[in-house]
Amino acid sequence: MKVLLINTNTKKDLLAAPPLGLCYVAEASEKDGHEVHVLDLCFSKRLERDLKRTIAGFSPDVIGLSVRNIDNVNMLHQVLYIPEAIEMANHIRRITDAPLVVGGSGASLVPEQILRHMAADYVVVSDGEESFPRLLTSLGNGRSPDAVPGVGMMRDGLFHLTPPQMGRFSWGNPDLGRWLDMRGYQKIGGSYNLQTKRGCAQNCVYCTYNQALEGNRLRLRSSKDVVDEVEEAVLKYRPHTFEFVDSVFNEPLEHSVRILEEIIRRPWKAHFTAMGVSPKSLDSEYLDLMWRAGFRSFMITPESASPAMLKNYQKGFTQDDVMRAAEAIGRTEFAAWWFFMIGGPGETNKTLQESLDFALTHLQKKGRRVTNVAHFFSGVRVYPRTVLWDVAVREGLFPADADPLQPLWYLSQALDLDLAVEQMIDAARKAPEIFLGFDERILVFSRAAALFFEYFRFRRPYWRYFRAANQFGLKSGLRFMFKPHDVADLLRQALVRQGLPQNLAHGKVVAASHARVESSRVTGGIR
Repeated sequence: MKVLLINTNTKKDLLAAPPLGLCYVAEASEKDGHEVHVLDLCFSKRLERDLKRTIAGFSPDVIGLSVRNIDNVNMLHQVLYIPEAIEMANHIRRITDAPLVVGGSGASLVPEQILRHMAADYVVVSDGEESFPRLLTSLGNGRSPDAVPGVGMMRDGLFHLTPPQMGRFSWGNPDLGRWLDMRGYQKIGGSYNLQTKRGCAQNCVYCTYNQALEGNRLRLRSSKDVVDEVEEAVLKYRPHTFEFVDSVFNEPLEHSVRILEEIIRRPWKAHFTAMGVSPKSLDSEYLDLMWRAGFRSFMITPESASPAMLKNYQKGFTQDDVMRAAEAIGRTEFAAWWFFMIGGPGETNKTLQESLDFALTHLQKKGRRVTNVAHFFSGVRVYPRTVLWDVAVREGLFPADADPLQPLWYLSQALDLDLAVEQMIDAARKAPEIFLGFDERILVFSRAAALFFEYFRFRRPYWRYFRAANQFGLKSGLRFMFKPHDVADLLRQALVRQGLPQNLAHGKVVAASHARVESSRVTGGIR
């Protein structure tokens, strides 16, 4: 069969990512004997024209749409991606009667809602490399695919999904450079993405990796297989940077160590970064191994530096682990992007200040060569099939039948939101390392900035310059130029939109529950 696979993600700022999963599906479908063409719309300037030309020229028997993200996961600057994907699906329907299949991580999170909203014929969840070729076989043979694992469809007016079978992760090399024109991603500072495993054994209350996306059983690729993929890409495409996009790169630790050692053994050199690194066991010895392998940056995801919140999020590590990791990184030249989620179950202004004090004490440059970015998000995005969903429904933040395609948030009612905003802005005035949720508004300018960085050969990844930009903004008085007029009120409005009664969305509790955290004004560090 002739199969057209389309990347619907049109996010063009410096956080745009090549569709790795789509390339895995393309490779698997071709190996199964199908003729496959990939259309990447990320950098398209005329979506309808490109869709029409490609469909007319290729005449596909089946069309697959990849939906990577539902929204941008930012409570203060919400951007929805599904409406544009729906428009694409509608336009395709006007051009061809070919069966429409939707997949990708966004579809795996909320398969029924995605199928209904996009009026697709089928939805594929989790490991598409397994399910999609089997779906194609059923369609080619004229059989119903309703028994194919990981495939959902409407049957007698009801949604039917056969549970996916998450077997070994042994699909080989997805060869991004073959299916995609990587130049657009390179120009905005993007990386050549790869995975070393699937699955996550952690139990974070908000996370979808261990449920809808990849399961909670670790499925590891061999170190040789992973590094062979890197070597082939180095020789064929010479990307600026490789990015490991595992949910947690350094878990299990021994597996990542084997990969780093295998990279070091190879004769070529490459630059690496990682999307998710745990602070657990992140010591000087491990960081030295990363450096020798070619890492110069990574993202690190403690989500909090408060002992209470780490426990409530069920992160699996302690405040001591977070501080030891910060101290070890501080002795290096790495660029590290730290992520903190503010407002989870049990968050108070005191626990918020503990995270801010950690950033002020442990993450400021203070003459060191290390460069940290500390990104503080207000609110925790809530998805179905997570512990946090059940907690949010039980606490009345939204009804049990809420549409998960609309951004739904958990924000602790123990937080005084006005004070919380003051705390975060006060800390950001003292530390250019601190990047706040509303600062993401500047990403609309990031593509132009990336072209500037590319022309003058700035080091990647380009997010390492957030700190310098904030420092300039503080000195020039422009730092909070993009700050909304009333941040706390925007948070309250978001809660009301999702169904929380107006009288409960004030974000304040009785004065007896906390004394406006006067001690938080002293940023003497965590003790």
